[in-house]
Amino acid sequence: MGRTVFDFIIVGAGSAGCVLAERLSRDPAHSVLVLEAGGSDDSPLVLMPMLMGLAIQSKAFNWHYETEAQTALNGRRLYWPRGRTLGGSSAINAMHYIRGAPENYDEWRDLYGCEGWGWDTALPAFREVEGHQGGGDHWHGADGPLTVQEVRPLNRLTEGFFEAGALLQYPRNADFNGAAQLGFGPYQVTQRGLRRWSAADAFLKPALGRPNLTVRTGALVHRVVLEGGVATGVEVEIAGQTLSLSARREVILCGGAVNSPQLLQLSGIGDVDDLRAAGVTPVIDLPGVGRNLQDHIDIIGQISTRSATSIGLSLRALPTLISGVAAWMGGRPGPLSTNPIQGGAFVRSSRAGDLPDIQLVFTPGLAAPHGRELPVGHGATLHACVLYPESRGRIRIVSPDPAVPPAIDPAYLTVGTDLEVLTDGLQMVRTLLGSAAFAFDRRAELLPGPDRTSRADLMDDVRARAETLYHPVGTCAMGTGELAVVDPQLRVRGVKRLRVVDASVMPRLIGGNTNAPTIMIATRAAPMILETT
Repeated sequence: MGRTVFDFIIVGAGSAGCVLAERLSRDPAHSVLVLEAGGSDDSPLVLMPMLMGLAIQSKAFNWHYETEAQTALNGRRLYWPRGRTLGGSSAINAMHYIRGAPENYDEWRDLYGCEGWGWDTALPAFREVEGHQGGGDHWHGADGPLTVQEVRPLNRLTEGFFEAGALLQYPRNADFNGAAQLGFGPYQVTQRGLRRWSAADAFLKPALGRPNLTVRTGALVHRVVLEGGVATGVEVEIAGQTLSLSARREVILCGGAVNSPQLLQLSGIGDVDDLRAAGVTPVIDLPGVGRNLQDHIDIIGQISTRSATSIGLSLRALPTLISGVAAWMGGRPGPLSTNPIQGGAFVRSSRAGDLPDIQLVFTPGLAAPHGRELPVGHGATLHACVLYPESRGRIRIVSPDPAVPPAIDPAYLTVGTDLEVLTDGLQMVRTLLGSAAFAFDRRAELLPGPDRTSRADLMDDVRARAETLYHPVGTCAMGTGELAVVDPQLRVRGVKRLRVVDASVMPRLIGGNTNAPTIMIATRAAPMILETT
């Protein structure tokens, strides 16, 4: 590499890492190095919103993790896609911009000891970086680099989804990031015009011309170097060569809910028994590393439709597909530039308290989980997920080799009312897709299927088909409890000059998608880092 000493070393160029790279490099006196295990994000699979399913499957942009066998899901091992490229998971996600409920952040502060992380401080950070295309107001910022716009145009089936919600007496909600979450409405997405606008586009790439910012892709970090309880740098493999790089001020881990706890454990920081079992010498006993894993578990329902109104593969849709390619190549709006996951809703299960506890996600087309298949034909898909799961899992290394994936055990549906809530969600999915609002085009119910008639049948279906909704958090939790890994300034307990800044620090899942909150966390972390002498 040539240069081996920097002020700040950031491990991971995902959403948080991209924000910190831009913020910390603003001062030319600070030298900043970003190490990303993946490669470039320059691909139509990343750029074109309609191709997100292919991006989720591509090994070029994805760690391709699998969970441990899930006892409550019929022993299935679930596919866990996580971004492995510039922009991280913001380069392969569905682009939905959801902040969660204000109460989520007040809970972080009041119940978990995360002083300074309530809604009163979160909202200004959200507004600071947001470039909302509808203009700025109390809830939104208009001048930030992260472009946020509504999905347009909406498919006729998406409008049918909103009508189905109205038949159940739910309100139409034009802004899930406004005064209330409850209701049905279109998603806001991180797109700029016709293309995805990832964290790399918004934050990292505009800063690449700064001489004090260095970005290295294809860089697999083996461990954080610790000397007398101080993080002094990292050991990293680049192009087959292992290098030792030094950080004068801080090492900052931004690898997300899987890779940040993995790297801490590889560095000897974690539960001592787990470390010894994996062949790693313990350095810092921090038993919360890798624990407190939470994720949104999801189930889908589907109907087939008579017409070619939906997004789909068929001979009838061929002219639309051809015109869509032509439109994209010509820089014009068309099917390839429209986000396929268009409508959403926040609703209450039979177990809900004051906040909606189920999120619905509507696609006007037949969609397979994780894009594993390309279904032929036409229809609609509706997801339901448990927003506030009670089940807790863990991430645990099984080898001192950084190339060996850790054991991922989300422990889905093993605690509390998670199964009941998700079954409520599947029942609501069936009710909505079977409502009069879809009578104009509905042919038949495909999932859960006409043979699933009782609630017990639906519970069995949940166990057989439920999947991740891609929102793991909590494995380096912030707070003051016994399993807290970082303090409210995101400093790793027991280690100097080492922080974790990413979704892993969330002590509890927020009520919605996790990309926007991760960007908020990094936005708030930057001044904390710079204020440390």
